[in-house]
Amino acid sequence: MKKALMVAALFMTVGCIDIPAMNGLIDRIVPEESRSYHDIEVWSVEGDFAPDPDQDDGTVMKAIEDMLKHPLQFQQAAQNLSWKKYEHTFVIESEWNARFVMLLLSVNYDIAGGSDPGEGPAGTLDISIRDPNGGEHGEGYEMVTWNNGISERPYLLPPIYGIWTVVISGSGLEGLGSIAYSGDYAMKVESERLV
Repeated sequence: MKKALMVAALFMTVGCIDIPAMNGLIDRIVPEESRSYHDIEVWSVEGDFAPDPDQDDGTVMKAIEDMLKHPLQFQQAAQNLSWKKYEHTFVIESEWNARFVMLLLSVNYDIAGGSDPGEGPAGTLDISIRDPNGGEHGEGYEMVTWNNGISERPYLLPPIYGIWTVVISGSGLEGLGSIAYSGDYAMKVESERLV
């Protein structure tokens, strides 16, 4: 309001005004209100991937046997399995006045003996990130390779206030099967809060 009033007053006294030049002059005379933000960690979670519990146990046992016999060809055995989906939620509060939200994702796969083939498929990943309005911000299904792993991959999200939902699944065995092949994930959400 002060800025508009000063421009009007100068226009009336001088006549013709170079508006871009006046805006710079007015900004020096009447500075914008400064805001201070503090970075915060909103939420974090870690988990292990596992087969879908609704599938046939015989199929899972056969896949584990094949992985133990041929550890470097584990992906052929794993492709016949379906994977459990894990749902997580986090909240972005409106009073934070956040200007950004960022989800960081890390995924790790291990095979029998801890050997790393160096190349080729390491495992599967399926991620969905839904905002409170139902908008989708995830990348969906992808194949993760040994030479191109996922370590703190950033997902820059809009600062929409409310409850966000993340659904993730990936390849990996649990219990004794994890000796042959395992997969795990870690997610962290960072944002900011107006101080």
